[in-house]
Amino acid sequence: MNRKILSLVQLQCLRLIVLFTLIFGLILSVDGGSTLAAEITSNQPQIVQPPVTGLVSTLSDEVAELPSDLIRWSTYWQLCWEPYPEAKEYELQTVLVEGKSPKLKRQSDRCFRLQAASNENQKSQGLLNRDLILLMHKIQLGYRVRAVVDSNRVSEWSQVMAVGATTVSETNGTQISVNP
Repeated sequence: MNRKILSLVQLQCLRLIVLFTLIFGLILSVDGGSTLAAEITSNQPQIVQPPVTGLVSTLSDEVAELPSDLIRWSTYWQLCWEPYPEAKEYELQTVLVEGKSPKLKRQSDRCFRLQAASNENQKSQGLLNRDLILLMHKIQLGYRVRAVVDSNRVSEWSQVMAVGATTVSETNGTQISVNP
C-alpha cells in the first residue's frame, strides 16, 4: 500500500479513537459519584489550606538522527509547581477519564516529567502525529499534586493538569534538542 495512503488511514483511525474516547469520557463523567467512595479511607490525613499553586507545564522534544534518513523522537511533558511552606514531599495522583487512581506517586522534587509521545519515521515527515498523540493524552490523562507537610497533614489537591497541555505558549516554551 502506498505510504501516503497508509498515513492517511492511520490518521483517520487515530481521529476515530479520539472521538470514541471523548464519547466514553462523557458517558463516564455522568456517573462520577462512584469514584468518591474509593477516595474515602479510614486513615485520612488532615487536609490543610491552601492547595499547591503555581503549576507550570511544558513540552520538550528530543530528536535523534538514524540511518536511512530516519529520526527517532520523543516529546516529554513536565509539570512543576511552587514550593509549599513546610512541605517534606509531594504526592501526585493520576487522573484518568475513568476517575482518579488510588495509587499516589511520592517525590521530593517539585517537578514531574514523563514521555508523552514518541515515534520513529522519515526525517522529512518531522515529528509525525505528535500533535494527535498529545491530543489523545490531553483528553485521557492528567495529574494533580499536593504537599505532604508531615505524616498526618497534607495540603488540598492542586487543579488537574492534562498531560500534553502547556501553560507556556508552545512556540516559546517548547525546547528541541537534536542528538545526531
